[in-house]
Amino acid sequence: MKVFEWIPNKSIGDLIFNMTRDEARKVMGKAVYIPWFKGRSDFYDEYSIRLDYDENGLLEAVEFLGMEKGFFEVWYKGKLIYPKYEKHFFRIFDKKLFKSDDTSSYQYNGLNVSVTWNKDYGPSFGVAREHYWDDSDKRIEECSRLDKLSFKLKPGMTREETREILKEKSDKLMVRGRGDIYSRYLLVIFDENDRMVSTKYDYDRM
Repeated sequence: MKVFEWIPNKSIGDLIFNMTRDEARKVMGKAVYIPWFKGRSDFYDEYSIRLDYDENGLLEAVEFLGMEKGFFEVWYKGKLIYPKYEKHFFRIFDKKLFKSDDTSSYQYNGLNVSVTWNKDYGPSFGVAREHYWDDSDKRIEECSRLDKLSFKLKPGMTREETREILKEKSDKLMVRGRGDIYSRYLLVIFDENDRMVSTKYDYDRM
């Protein structure tokens, strides 16, 4: 079992935010490589932990993806906080400081922490570097806007026609093969003639 002491916005165990990928792998050992958004994540199956890196290869977030006893423990100021269930977690933290998008997911930007107890997707606990979630509300609004605009897209449209409908700024558009990726969230897929085939919403695979 691996034990992590969390210092908000600074570190989680021996993982220090903004360290390089090589430095993080020296701490954690060999990773299972995950081809998420150009391979910007490492997954450690034995601990059910995912490490996310920014476009410069610096550690920006760590997510714990399970409640199985014996895999890991996360401690905060001498108190075990994960794996712990919701009622125990909020005996340590003030629930009023957390924003909730439903009844099971909570996020506190001040500490850059998110926690979920979801019966369908399972529990998760994520911590990140300073300012990581500062723009979360903006991103949620942007994704919602893309959702609505995407209903105007029809198979057979040209790439230029779809871009005009989505009206996305060029610095937020990434071209990957035959696909356009908007905000690391919406994937528009084209055929060999640059005609739209379909759209896909799959953040974790971008």
